Amino acid sequence: MNKSKHADSCTGLALFALAITLAFAADTAAAATIKCWTNKEGVKECGTTVPPEYAQQEHKELNKQGIVVNVHERAKTDAELAEAKHQEELAEQERRQKEDEQRKNQILLSTFAKVEDIEAAMNDKILTIEASISLAEKRKGKIEADLDSRIKAAADEERKGKTPNEALLKDIESLKRQASENEQYIADQRRQIEEVSAAYAADIDRFKKLKSIE
Repeated sequence: MNKSKHADSCTGLALFALAITLAFAADTAAAATIKCWTNKEGVKECGTTVPPEYAQQEHKELNKQGIVVNVHERAKTDAELAEAKHQEELAEQERRQKEDEQRKNQILLSTFAKVEDIEAAMNDKILTIEASISLAEKRKGKIEADLDSRIKAAADEERKGKTPNEALLKDIESLKRQASENEQYIADQRRQIEEVSAAYAADIDRFKKLKSIE
């Protein structure tokens, strides 16, 4: 009799545990989302898991009421990933350009109070460059005079049937090189005046816009 009661008690406990397990499993299944995807034939399919062959495609997750709660986009191709990276780089470049422009605007406004100040700074810089050109022009005259003198001396030697000495010939070559370099320097300085004028003109235009000056 006692054995029968004990067996009945054990059986009851086992059934109770099984019922709890089944109830928990049912609740879990009910709470799980349904995933829907499109197969190779273009037919919509749904299930609790997406088959591996469709895992990289777009699929949607629905709750037990059939409402879409999440959308997983398809995996991007290499070309799409490259284009996305390119667009990100362009956006970053644009952001940096805007930051650089803002920084330059702040410097411009903090450096000059009015347009006349910018013009004065431009004129000072141009005068400095023009002074260096003037010195180069004087140097040019001296180099040309020295070169003419040595070329004449070499010609005199040749008329006498002599070969000009090596030192004289080296002087001539050196002076020719100096003359060429000096000419290039003058050209560079004149070009710099044009660049300075253009840069300050742009600063004046930008300053007027920032200050709303007509």
